[in-house]
Amino acid sequence: MKYLIGFFLLFAGSANAQQQQPHPDETVEVRVLDVGAGLCNLIKMPGNKYIIYDAGGDYNTNGNRTVEQIKSFIPAGSEIELMVLSHTDADHIVAAGQVIRDFKVKKLLWGGYERSMIDAEQPTAAYQRIIAALDEIRSTENVNLNQRDSVITPGNHFTIGSTTITFLCGFGKPLPEWGLTDKAEKLNAVSIVMRLDFAGNSVLFCGDAVGRHRDDPEDALIATEKFMVEKARQYLPCTVIIAPHHGAKNASSAAFVNLVRPKAVVFSAGHKFHHPETLTAKRYLQYVSASSIFRTDRGDDEGGTEWDYLRVPGTRDGYNDDNIDILLESDHSYKVFYLDK
Repeated sequence: MKYLIGFFLLFAGSANAQQQQPHPDETVEVRVLDVGAGLCNLIKMPGNKYIIYDAGGDYNTNGNRTVEQIKSFIPAGSEIELMVLSHTDADHIVAAGQVIRDFKVKKLLWGGYERSMIDAEQPTAAYQRIIAALDEIRSTENVNLNQRDSVITPGNHFTIGSTTITFLCGFGKPLPEWGLTDKAEKLNAVSIVMRLDFAGNSVLFCGDAVGRHRDDPEDALIATEKFMVEKARQYLPCTVIIAPHHGAKNASSAAFVNLVRPKAVVFSAGHKFHHPETLTAKRYLQYVSASSIFRTDRGDDEGGTEWDYLRVPGTRDGYNDDNIDILLESDHSYKVFYLDK
C-alpha cells in the first residue's frame, strides 16, 4: 500500500489554504444523531457549509429514518462539502446512498474495504446502494482508498474558512503488520479517523477504530490505535471525542485514552452489544467526570457489562430521543448537551 501524502490529491486547492480567524459570532455545530446502534455525525460550519461523518443507523429501514433525521439538520438538496464514511459496516453507511441522491455531495471519502473482500459473502445491500448512487450521480467525486491501495498520511488536512479538518489515519485495507484474523476487526480497523479544529477547540471522530482485542490485558495496544499513537500522537489531544466503536471493549485502549485526555466524551450507542462497556468508560473516567460523558442510549438497560450510568432498570433505549449537540464558539468556549424533546 502507498501513503497518500499530498492532500491536494483529495482536496485540490484547499490543503494549503490559510485558516481564517473566526468572526465573533461564528459557531461550529456538531450533531451526534441518535440512530440506535450506529453512528451518524453532522457538522455545520460558518457560511452553512456541511460535512457528514458516517451515515449509519437501523439497516432494517434501509437508512430512511437516518435520512429524515439528517434533513432535520441539513435542508434537503443542500451542498455537502464532504461525506466521510469511516468504514463499510452497515451501521455506519446504511443511509449513505440516499444521502448522495438527496443532497449535492461534492466529495465522498471512504475506505471501500468490504466484507466480500475477505470471504465469499456478497457485498451488503448498504454497500451496493452506495455504488449504485455513485454510478447514477456522477457529480460526486469518489475517493476510494481501497481502489487507490492507499493509506492516508497522518496530518493531511484542509481548511474551510475558520475550520480545519485533519485526518489521522484511513486505510484501503488492513495493514499486514496488524496480523488481524477476525473478520469484524479487519473491517473496523481500517476506519478513517479525523479531527475538527475551530477557535481553540477540537472534536475527534473515530469510527470503529480498533485498539485491543476484547479480552486483552489492560496495557494492550494494536491496529488503528497503535498506528495513531505511533504516527499521529500530536493530533490526539482533543476537547471532545466521539469514542471509537460505540464504547466497545476492543477500542479506547489505555495508551490511546491517555494521549487523548478529552474534556468530554460521546458514546454513540443503542440497545445492542452492551455498549458502552463499563471497562471502556472507566478509562475515560480517569480524565472526566461521569457528567461529562454523553450517550445516545440514555436509560438503556442491557445489564451485563454495559456501563450503568443513567441506566433505568427494565428500559430499552429508544431511537432519535438522545441526540447530542457539540457547539464550538468563536470565543474559545464549547458546550456539549442533549437535545431534549
